[in-house]
Amino acid sequence: MRHGKYPLIITFLVPPLLLYGVFVVSPYLQAFQISTTDWLGYSADANFVGLDNFVRLWRDDYVWNAVKNNAILLALLPVLTIALGLFFATMLNMGGRGDGPASPACGGPRPTALCTSFPRSSPS
Repeated sequence: MRHGKYPLIITFLVPPLLLYGVFVVSPYLQAFQISTTDWLGYSADANFVGLDNFVRLWRDDYVWNAVKNNAILLALLPVLTIALGLFFATMLNMGGRGDGPASPACGGPRPTALCTSFPRSSPS
């Protein structure tokens, strides 16, 4: 007997959404609630100061310097990582330099690491 596809979808969708809410969304909300107080983490009492902490952050030069450094890292790090990955993938794919005539190890002009590590025995 078929009851439709929605109960099955809901059954598999609700637990991950609950886990996401508990472990991702809830800490963000708690962090925002703490950021609207003057709590330093030493005592149990925290006074509500509203958005004053955010106004102070907006005017702080150290924060803007940190934002600038993070923006630079956000722009450069993926580009450098992808460029290095492509470079090493190309080098591994090319095999070797292939300077000489034919490689005695594998019988071709461009020996690979496997061919140079385990040379074939030449027939005598």
